[in-house]
Amino acid sequence: MKAEQRKELETNALADRVGRMVTKLKTGQSNKTLVLFVLGGIVLAVVFFLWMKSRSVGRTENAERWSELEDGARLYMDRLLTEHANTNQGKAANFQYAWMNLWNYGLQLLGHAPGEALKMLDLAERKYDALAKECEGDPVWEPEALYALAVIEETRTIRDRKHLALALDRYKELADKHKDSAYGKMAAKRVEDLETPQTRDAILLFYHGLQQDFGVRDEKLLPLK
Repeated sequence: MKAEQRKELETNALADRVGRMVTKLKTGQSNKTLVLFVLGGIVLAVVFFLWMKSRSVGRTENAERWSELEDGARLYMDRLLTEHANTNQGKAANFQYAWMNLWNYGLQLLGHAPGEALKMLDLAERKYDALAKECEGDPVWEPEALYALAVIEETRTIRDRKHLALALDRYKELADKHKDSAYGKMAAKRVEDLETPQTRDAILLFYHGLQQDFGVRDEKLLPLK
């Protein structure tokens, strides 16, 4: 009878498992199995706890970095640049410094020191060129860097008319590469302005007026048509 039952169990997978469990109970292996299950459960619980804690800490640190960026204090900005350079906040701080340099030491100087301003534009261009290469392929940061480079190129129209054509090429490149981004759309609008005769003439007149205001004298500067 036992032999027939054993044969039936061997042909039934579920019954076979039950048979093994019964055997373990008889041989005392069940206690070892129970201990292993308990230990495994504890390990899983600890791993889950550490994972949840890590996520919580990560969210807190992320929020703190955004808060420091919004504050804008030099200490916070420098820390973001040095300790968190690869985070979005670190990149934002880097771009913020680049823009401050472009605006404060470049564009704002045009009103009273155009020669010095144009020199600072060269420095700003190197900075934004490095940022563009560093963020190449990034749908958020690369468009901002490319737009700044186009603006720098256009500003140089004060020195030579050819820079307006070079700026147009830069705007087109940005508009084509990142057409769905905010800076891509801004670039597309600038392309439209520069390719429309009426608005293009107005832009040329504007730069010609700046040349006269700054007292710039150079044969290479754009003539007024």
